[in-house]
Amino acid sequence: MTMKKNPYRSFDKCVVRTPLLPLSYFKELTKEDNVDVEDLKQTYATNAIIKEAIFLASPTLYERLEKWCSNEITDKKEAEKLVYSLLKYLSRMSSRCTPFGLFAGTGIGSFNERTSIELEPYEKFGRHTRFDMNYLIALSQNLVREPSIKKQLLFYPNSSLYRVGNEWRYIEYIYHNKKRNHQMVSLENDDNLRRIISAAKPGAYLSDLSKLLVDDEITTGDAIAFIDELVSSQLLVSELEPSVSGPEFSFQLTTYLKKLKGIQLLLETFSQANQNLESLDKKLGNPIKSYLKIANSLKNLETKFELKHMFQTDMILHLKENQLGHATIDKALKALTLFNKITPPREETMLSQFGKALYERYENREVPLAKALDMEIGIGYKQNQGSGDVNQLIDDIVTPTSNKNTFQKISLTAYQKILHQKLIESIKLEYPVIHLSDKDFEKFEVNWDDLADTISAMIQVVQEQGNDKLFISGFGGSSSANLLARFCHGDKEINLHTRHIVEREHKMNPNKILAEIVHLPESRVGNILMRPAFRNYEIPYLAKSILPTEKQLSIDDLVISARRDGRVTLRSISMQKEVIPRLSNAHNFSNQSLPIYNFLADLQTQGRRMLGFGWGGLAELYKFLPRVEFEGVILSKAQWTISKKEIENLMLEDTSDAKLKVALKLWKKTYQIPQYVLLIESDNELLINTDNLTAVRMLLNEVKKKARFKLSEFLFGEETIVKQGSNQYTNQMIISFVNTQKQNGHE
Repeated sequence: MTMKKNPYRSFDKCVVRTPLLPLSYFKELTKEDNVDVEDLKQTYATNAIIKEAIFLASPTLYERLEKWCSNEITDKKEAEKLVYSLLKYLSRMSSRCTPFGLFAGTGIGSFNERTSIELEPYEKFGRHTRFDMNYLIALSQNLVREPSIKKQLLFYPNSSLYRVGNEWRYIEYIYHNKKRNHQMVSLENDDNLRRIISAAKPGAYLSDLSKLLVDDEITTGDAIAFIDELVSSQLLVSELEPSVSGPEFSFQLTTYLKKLKGIQLLLETFSQANQNLESLDKKLGNPIKSYLKIANSLKNLETKFELKHMFQTDMILHLKENQLGHATIDKALKALTLFNKITPPREETMLSQFGKALYERYENREVPLAKALDMEIGIGYKQNQGSGDVNQLIDDIVTPTSNKNTFQKISLTAYQKILHQKLIESIKLEYPVIHLSDKDFEKFEVNWDDLADTISAMIQVVQEQGNDKLFISGFGGSSSANLLARFCHGDKEINLHTRHIVEREHKMNPNKILAEIVHLPESRVGNILMRPAFRNYEIPYLAKSILPTEKQLSIDDLVISARRDGRVTLRSISMQKEVIPRLSNAHNFSNQSLPIYNFLADLQTQGRRMLGFGWGGLAELYKFLPRVEFEGVILSKAQWTISKKEIENLMLEDTSDAKLKVALKLWKKTYQIPQYVLLIESDNELLINTDNLTAVRMLLNEVKKKARFKLSEFLFGEETIVKQGSNQYTNQMIISFVNTQKQNGHE
């Protein structure tokens, strides 16, 4: 039976994210008509924390800025570009909350009657630094190639290995232009190969595997050469295979190296480098020579690296007080109910299309997962990748495209039809804000059955005329752990909060196995994938699980079946239970991923809606879209789509300050552009002060090659809820919610 009452309640902790610098820093920097270049130089040259933050983000830019400050750069255009680059980074450091190196960080908070969030001075913030996964994986691969090390390692079958008839198939990767490319390998099955694979399952030394092959016809040399070929072709992988679950990979690597003989110097060098790295975490504002010293010490290990792919840092906020008022939760829950009403069900997805095809071929019989997804003998997966999800469409608008002879059909949902009417009215009456109410959607049904057990929302709390307003664009995720897991190694409190979420999910699914997908698609992606081992079971796929073998669900242990409606069930043969995959990170897995990984990741949200606001096709029809609010919650910020033609008067080569000022004033008046706006590029945002000519030129430099670009309003004003003394900070909260009705049913 469908529940009518909102069953979701917040967890008792939340996560706050803020930038390194206060918003007032950027406002002060851009308060005049132009940014004073000498002041900008001085700002950079005298602030060790800003220097360190820029070095970690871009060592190349750091080097150029150092030369610029030393007056070694005399080319006017190059110096101008450096001003824009530095201003762009300072803008991000004082406005954008997304964690990135030392630009922004996270901290744990709780709920109380009133909101009170007070930061320590940013000089006292904490940090967590480790080596980049790109370097660590290159190091581990080089170590495996070393004969004296190779012979001491245990080797296992490739985790993607499966059998089809008289063949073994698996995925190997090769590097092309520094990118990892995957390809399917097929090997004819024979007694020798079967014997090696069976013996390697619990882990085996190469010498022991080669002995299994030696007989009257196969010499020891031939056996060793054959085993070496299996290693080089990646059918056998070592215990140094990268892992993205459990302790950080550098610690895993050190643990394995300590067991090996004859590598004392290597171990000491690597261990000392890790200790030196740890010492950097004592403060913000380390001299750059400390990093260079660590990098130089690792040259002895003979693994090539680029400085820009060497260090990874997360910033940890230190707060005097971090309490969010209960009123925030009340508003968020009201918004959740509205989003529930206006988000249509997921009618057709890639997964449901696959499920229907699976049922059509096999009916409800169980099929090995690898066989079903094999393009040659099974259904395959991602064959219609371009189609995406299809929602129920209620209303259509036909609009001309750029080609005069073609028309583009824009489809609107039921709520977008209501929104369109309000948009027309707001344009006619010149209302800057569209206000929605419960009455507008009183005929819309709610459905709480097709949402995840735990969900998250990213919320910004802004103050307008003394009142708190929330900006929430949606709720979703297969688990509330997804947005938090990558920060758990560096912050014990976030780790505890995340584990609490995961424990709740396990209790809510007592008869199913919630298994973490452990996969590494690309070396550098490992930086955002690395997280503790939260769950009792894991599905390793082209990455290593550190859980005991009995807690690992191998690909050949998994079978799938489908119902007529396309719903797919994944089951473990050994455990005789349904398996619900989980991917506790924010990886965009649909982007050029392997079919099995994509399938497992898709399966975690089967039949689940992601709730949110969307303009849909209206965004293509209107160049300006006003803010949309619902009972103190901002659902969508005001946004402008600007074409190149509309800024051509600002782009003139010989535009003096006076001419630019005049053109800028006219442009802002014509399009009603406020003083502070955000340049939106995908999920990146850049704060622009449109009253400052340097900032405007920075904007023009960013968009000069674009046919059109998007601006949105900047919500934070003079007063904000996150403070440090008299300084005002922007904010973003990650608030997690649990379905208490389902939870109570399993307690």
